[in-house]
Amino acid sequence: MITLQESLSPSEFGNKAASLSRLIQYGENVPNGFVIHKDWFEAFQQGRLNIAHFKEALENALKSLNAVTLMVRSSAIGEDSDENSFAGQLESYRSAPDVTSVYENTLRCWKSYSSQSVKAYENTSGHHLKGMAVVVQEMVDPDFAGVVFTRSPLADNELLVEYVTGHGEKLVNGDVQPESKTYVRQDYQVNCTDSGAFKSLVDICVRLEVSFGVPLDIEFAVKDGIVYVLQARPITTEGKGVTVHWSNTNVNENYPSAISPLLYSIARDSYYHYFKNLSKLFQIPQQRIQRLESSFANVIGVFGGGMYYNMSSIYNIFYSSPFAKQLLGSFNNFVGHQDESLNDQKVPLVEKFTFVRSVIKHNWKLEREVTLFENRVQGYVFKSEQAISLDELKMAFHEFIEIRMHSWYKASLADFFAMLHHGLLGKLCSKFYGKEAYGIHNQLIQSIPNLVSTKPVLLIHEILKTTRKDGVLYSDFRDMEPDHFWNIYGSKSKEFKAIELIHSYLENWGFRCSGELMFTADNFSDNPLAFIQLLKQYDEINEHDPALQIAATADEAKQIRQRFIKKIWTKYGIVFPVALFFHGLLNLSIRNAMRGISSRERARLKQAQLYYQFKKVIRKIGGELQKRNLLADSNDLLFLSYIEITELMEYSSILPEANLDLIALRKRNYQQECEKPFPDEFFTVNGQIAGSQNEDESNSETDLIQGMSACGGKVTARARVIESISEAYKLKKGDILVTRQTDPGWIVVFPLISGLIVERGGMLSHGAIVSREFGIPSIVGVPSATARIKDGQLIQLDADTGTIKFIDD
Repeated sequence: MITLQESLSPSEFGNKAASLSRLIQYGENVPNGFVIHKDWFEAFQQGRLNIAHFKEALENALKSLNAVTLMVRSSAIGEDSDENSFAGQLESYRSAPDVTSVYENTLRCWKSYSSQSVKAYENTSGHHLKGMAVVVQEMVDPDFAGVVFTRSPLADNELLVEYVTGHGEKLVNGDVQPESKTYVRQDYQVNCTDSGAFKSLVDICVRLEVSFGVPLDIEFAVKDGIVYVLQARPITTEGKGVTVHWSNTNVNENYPSAISPLLYSIARDSYYHYFKNLSKLFQIPQQRIQRLESSFANVIGVFGGGMYYNMSSIYNIFYSSPFAKQLLGSFNNFVGHQDESLNDQKVPLVEKFTFVRSVIKHNWKLEREVTLFENRVQGYVFKSEQAISLDELKMAFHEFIEIRMHSWYKASLADFFAMLHHGLLGKLCSKFYGKEAYGIHNQLIQSIPNLVSTKPVLLIHEILKTTRKDGVLYSDFRDMEPDHFWNIYGSKSKEFKAIELIHSYLENWGFRCSGELMFTADNFSDNPLAFIQLLKQYDEINEHDPALQIAATADEAKQIRQRFIKKIWTKYGIVFPVALFFHGLLNLSIRNAMRGISSRERARLKQAQLYYQFKKVIRKIGGELQKRNLLADSNDLLFLSYIEITELMEYSSILPEANLDLIALRKRNYQQECEKPFPDEFFTVNGQIAGSQNEDESNSETDLIQGMSACGGKVTARARVIESISEAYKLKKGDILVTRQTDPGWIVVFPLISGLIVERGGMLSHGAIVSREFGIPSIVGVPSATARIKDGQLIQLDADTGTIKFIDD
């Protein structure tokens, strides 16, 4: 007989006892008890039970319990399994705490093993019990008790609680009509406005579902406000289907238009490795990582040609980590996703310590890891640029896949620490500034030193300065069309310094364009005429020196920091050590946040360069395979997965004759799929094909729109609603740019605008970061902004409060 505090094997003690043991290890309140090994039952079945010996062992075990009443409960091998619960088929009995009573009730449990109801259940289900252990526990005399279905049988997006006053047998036996509470849930977030025992109960049930990895049927009792977990078993009956939450928030910054089958195959597998490798890096327990396999494999999906995050999978992954609530809060802020707060969870202290230790270790190594990633990409660019033969191109192809799938963890650390440190700084700001924290938070991280994202604007300014110094060149630049100008001057780098600078820009920065990760989009390197047109647009506005703008925002950030420090010392100056601690913590938090964001932007720059180089490799491979009559068109590779391309290059396809037909079929279906409309956020039922859905655009008549402040300030100007960067020519100096999302390609228009409003994006989206560098008031995460704000409309953008107001002309 073994105490429930021990780790118990289901094959020796049954699932019920093993589950109770597991609950105790998770830190839940479980009534004290012990379990009688299945060997005693086998001896009873075979008529060889030594009753005196058994009672002696029982007497010794009972000494550890201290209750007026006990519960003697069956724990059969095979009961409460993932496939079958055998609920109600095996018996449990109240018992006095003496040896004789417990012995008699144990015999009753053993005898229920052979009851007619159990045999009937076995015959119907096709599953058979394989022995029985018995659990003996102290009985709680509850104020109320009941059962929780973490996924309601009626609706998968609800958590259902049924309860009665007193003991739960009345509910189980159907003697009374129970009270019930239903809580709407989204993934692992439950909208619970109750306090006290019910709030605790909901939190416990959600974290247990995560720990067990499946929806649960949880029996509970509440005494004096304390929740006791009596049993937790998998829900084995099929409900309405698991609801999946899809969102294109943030992901559309990298993939702003319809993605090809090739790009989707790379993205899908790379996200699998991205999250799995991060989980390993931060030493999430291996058993928990294994349970997340389905979530890792389903981080993204494609609807109407657009990429979407599977938020349900992402939340599952986050919830497996210590400090899940804090991390998910930072993630939501990071990507601009508005959501309710995550329920708290209990995590063993050793797991928290291990996680924190890993965070400290990898934070210390961040600079080195990002530098290694940059060097790896630079090496790839050099080698792949030299690739000519199909064998050389194959090597370049496979090296890209290896980097993207298995070496990306170095870049993913930059994402993680940008998110983490930005969130931690926000917490500190909230402590001292409350509701005003957003504005202060953003101003503290303005003007990050040497941020790579601002270099294109600085270089463009330098190109124009140099062009203006040459009278003849500048005159032709202003008067000629871009194609005419480039035909004449494009090959004259040695004669004109400005042309040399343009070529240098195109080589080193030309890949930084809107849709820079898309294999179907041209960039400035592909189309230099677009860059010449952009330069002409800049020249017309006679822009100010962006370096001076950045220096001004740096001064502002310095002043904000000084005011923050003064606020700390005003509040805690009387307690010198506390004030000194928060002063140091502020400086450390700002430094870490800036370093995290800077590292992430460096990684994203190299990501864009890597993808552009791979796009060139793909084009070369397509040409080679077309020559061999394996493709009808060199661009047809975009309609195969990267694994299918590997098989095509190696002549190892399972149906080689079918490749041309397969590509033709996909091209037809692709066009049809891309025409289907899907909103930014929607829900599907797992296992069912998602039908197209129209965007639910707000037609609210209110003259006030709310979003998240990304960079403080107030401006009143004309709104310029722009669908893509290709419409940048519509912008006039001082306009407020309104768009669905921004990506690194949009940086070149920032000197033209006085304010920024973005439908999709978070505090660390590219637009938010760059707007802070130039001190441009900006609001992100504004639902339906491009529908509610009309092009040319006069608006007031108040980025200090995150509000947009319509102004009557």
